[in-house]
Amino acid sequence: MKFIMAYSGGKDCTLCLDRLIRQGHEPVALFTTVTRRGFNYNHGIRKDVYEKYEELLGIPVIFCETAELHNEDDMYNVLKDAIEKYHADAMVTGDIYREDVAAWNKHLAERLNIELVCPLWNESSESILNEVLDRGYKFLIKAVKTDYLDPSYIGKQITKELIEEFRQKKMDICGEDGEYHSITVDGPIFKVPMKVMFKEPVVGGGRAMSDVLLEG
Repeated sequence: MKFIMAYSGGKDCTLCLDRLIRQGHEPVALFTTVTRRGFNYNHGIRKDVYEKYEELLGIPVIFCETAELHNEDDMYNVLKDAIEKYHADAMVTGDIYREDVAAWNKHLAERLNIELVCPLWNESSESILNEVLDRGYKFLIKAVKTDYLDPSYIGKQITKELIEEFRQKKMDICGEDGEYHSITVDGPIFKVPMKVMFKEPVVGGGRAMSDVLLEG
């Protein structure tokens, strides 16, 4: 199977990539949406960080520049061209249990006439985190919902010890409801680690988010 991965840089979509590559499937492109200012929606990761992912993972990155997160026509047009260019058989997402997000992705895949694959669907947050950590991936917190986590968590590496703290806070330990967002910086599919630094978090609207810069 040749697939296009909806890629934020977070742990869940990275685990999807890892699994499918081990199963013999071929990622032909990574897809992400960015604002006119060049930042990923939701995660707020800069475009140049995704360009670094392209270099370190050896997979082309496709950008959909749009004025709003779910502009269906913009995403359809970019993905349609990519499917034809790379002869993709499937679109892959890291959805776990959010029915609303999965339904939107299913609708888009049906419009594109391509198979939608969700390798993590309905798996437990516990098993997902254990697998991605046991596989040797390193991922850092880059944004939090302040109802659950204070801004001091930004920049921390997620470990099994930190997961215990998440569990005590009565939150989804995978952050599936946006409790936190992560950025993956190293692991088996990386040629070399990605070196990053975090700027001072911006806090407001119930969230704290840090701009991530490449080092060197």
